[in-house]
Amino acid sequence: MSTNKNKGLQLLFAAVPLLLSFLISIVSFFAAVFIRGIVSHTDITTDNAANDGLVYLINYLMFVVIFGFLYNYICQTRPEPEIPETKKTTGKKSDNGKTADKKSDNGKTTGKKSDSGKTKSAPVWSPVRYWAKRLPLLLVLGYCIQLLGSAIIAILSIGFPAFFSSYKEMIQSLSGTGIDWMTFVSISFIAPIGEELLFRGVTLHYAKKALPVRGAIIFQAVLFGIYHLNIVQLVYATLIGLLLGALAERAGSIVPGIVLHAIINLCSYLVPSVFLDNVPKAAFSAALGLLFTIPCLILLFRRKKKI
Repeated sequence: MSTNKNKGLQLLFAAVPLLLSFLISIVSFFAAVFIRGIVSHTDITTDNAANDGLVYLINYLMFVVIFGFLYNYICQTRPEPEIPETKKTTGKKSDNGKTADKKSDNGKTTGKKSDSGKTKSAPVWSPVRYWAKRLPLLLVLGYCIQLLGSAIIAILSIGFPAFFSSYKEMIQSLSGTGIDWMTFVSISFIAPIGEELLFRGVTLHYAKKALPVRGAIIFQAVLFGIYHLNIVQLVYATLIGLLLGALAERAGSIVPGIVLHAIINLCSYLVPSVFLDNVPKAAFSAALGLLFTIPCLILLFRRKKKI
């Protein structure tokens, strides 16, 4: 009973960063009101993109600072994985009388003497090099996810215009032609860093203390959906949160998730509206996005070859 209670408290603690994010958003709004009042004597509550951009900029910069500090603390206090001891080198005589040395360790490197007497070593697996090579894959996947999501929402909004009207107005304010540089930079580059630190960095870490890995990924994804505070984004943000959570576990780092998240957000400005004008065009775009998304996901989560 006490174990279940402790897990419940740990799970509740894992949700605290989400509550903190709402508090930061409120503080950001009033900070923007103060800055606008001092600098330009304008009212932040007026509906214009420049004022909204300042709120987003302050909000996500605070995310990066606060949740970056928490994530850094987690990384410093996280126990380092144990490295298996290296076995001693054994010498074995070959048929030609030469000694062939073979090193057996944790599987990363092996050494074997060639006929010339030089030792050949297998390359050590590098996570940086591994994910850097997959940057083109992340670029294609990010665009296809955005194309697929935008097309599905376009189809549904044509069928249910009243339900999607407020959502379309919100998206237009963030990605329309009249947005300012602060909104663009905040949504495309700073928000992915702050949100990945919050959900895949801090929240996922504490959720894994109370839940299995898969349960923790689902938990943080649902909180990621709730964080967006509307029904439409709740659905697709939860799905994207599942992908980003699985990617964080797969990579052992939030950096690939930050890159993919930034690509998805940036591609919201790059999907031509002409692709989504009517149901046939949107359906074709959705099919095209799905056609490329599935193999990209298979390639992304394919197991690394053992060396």
